Amino acid sequence: MRAIKHFEFGQTYTLHHESDSKILAYIDKISLTTDDHILYVSRLPQRRLVEHIDLDKIEAYWMTTQDVAGSIQPSIDQLFGLLSSRIENHSGVAVIEGTEWLISLHGFSEVLRMLMKIKDTLHRKPWSVIFVVSNAIFGEIEYAKWHRESPRWHIPETETEIIQDSDNDVINNIIPTHDEEINTDGNTKLAFLIRIPREGYSKEVLRKRIMQWRRMGLDVSSAEPALFQDSDDLGYEIYKSVEDKVRKAVELDNRLDLLLERGWRSDVTKMRFRVRQLTGLAEVESRINELI
Repeated sequence: MRAIKHFEFGQTYTLHHESDSKILAYIDKISLTTDDHILYVSRLPQRRLVEHIDLDKIEAYWMTTQDVAGSIQPSIDQLFGLLSSRIENHSGVAVIEGTEWLISLHGFSEVLRMLMKIKDTLHRKPWSVIFVVSNAIFGEIEYAKWHRESPRWHIPETETEIIQDSDNDVINNIIPTHDEEINTDGNTKLAFLIRIPREGYSKEVLRKRIMQWRRMGLDVSSAEPALFQDSDDLGYEIYKSVEDKVRKAVELDNRLDLLLERGWRSDVTKMRFRVRQLTGLAEVESRINELI
């Protein structure tokens, strides 16, 4: 089994919230590179999470008072019941948000008591639980009590440290973290990503790449059939055809920045939409050549 390196089984930890993007990026990384079960209780609904993580690989619940599919109430009993059932039947890691909401509803003592019960449940079990908290929710005494039971933990700084074994080095090398940049017209800036070589190609790697493309705002639905091919050779050919279109789109998007600087805002808006749909790229290139 490919295990997660940066925490010990049978322990609870506390992650002080920095940004949603860092938490989601980390969960996305470990979902790609471990066989363990991943449970995520989030303050965001699934429709927001799907842009950042693969919900086929992560069991995610939205903490909310709404009674909808995939939700969990801000209830100590419900949360403890969910964690207990997973700890008894799987191995893995749980990331729990909404601690401050639970404290506001049930009081610090009750939530701390739940934490201690979870610690007892975890004893000698192949699970770890990470509570995401806001720095502002604890007083000095509460801070000490909480961290005595659940020590502070930080997201690893380097991607390559996540896995204990090295069979995923290819993934780490060709799928680097990409920080999204925004153009002056509000669109996510497109960026060239390292090509996936045939020897490094797999459905997991392609799924990661598709998610990166989507985060840039690209419609890469034409790459999805590769995920369902029995032959990786056929899948790789599909990937390559989409990769070529994406690289052309990035090139054109960079040239559209020049037009935007020259005042062609309306034309740029229309062409940028087509570029992100990966349609009519030849026509867009021709129009850019006319205007430049």
